[in-house]
Amino acid sequence: MKKKNLAASGLAVVLAAGLGFGYHHVSADDNVPTDTKVNLNQAIDNASKEQAGTVTSVELESRNGNAYYEVDVNDDKNEYDLHVNADDGTVDSRKDDDDDDDDNNQAPQPKVDLKTAAETALAQEKGAALTEISLDEDDGKLEYDVELRNGKEEIEVTVDAETGEVTYTERETDDGDDD
Repeated sequence: MKKKNLAASGLAVVLAAGLGFGYHHVSADDNVPTDTKVNLNQAIDNASKEQAGTVTSVELESRNGNAYYEVDVNDDKNEYDLHVNADDGTVDSRKDDDDDDDDNNQAPQPKVDLKTAAETALAQEKGAALTEISLDEDDGKLEYDVELRNGKEEIEVTVDAETGEVTYTERETDDGDDD
C-alpha cells in the first residue's frame, strides 16, 4: 500500500478549536519526557497563531532531552514544520518543508476534521494519550493515522476521514527488549 502524507487545505482554526483532551501527561516513547505542561490542543493553537493554514499532522517528539510537538501546517502553497516547546508552548522554530514528492499542495478536504478523528480514537482507547495524528491517503482514501500510548502499550488507530469510523486498530506492547 502506498501511503502519501497529504497537505490539506483550509484554516487551522477550524481544527484547533476544541481539541482539549483533558490530559497533560503524554508519553510518546522512552526518549520523550512523560510530564508535558503543554497539551496537543495548546500546541496546535500556538502553531496556528504563527502560521495560518490547516494542521495536517502533530507529533510529540524529543531532542536532547527536550520534548516538543512537531506541527505540520499547510496553506495550499507550502507546508511548514513548526516546533512547539512542550514545556512552555513557545514556537521554537518554523521552516518551510520542501515537499518534493507533491506536485500540488492542495488536497481534498476530508469530511471529518483532525479534532473529531482524535476524539474518536481516544474514546475507543480509554486512558490512552495521543502522541501523533496525521491525515494520509491510502489506496486513494483519506484517513487519519493516530498513534496512542497507554503505559507500555502502543496503539495504532486508523479513522476514515470521510465517515469518522475506526477502520483499523493494532496493539503492541513494549517489553523493553530491543531484539
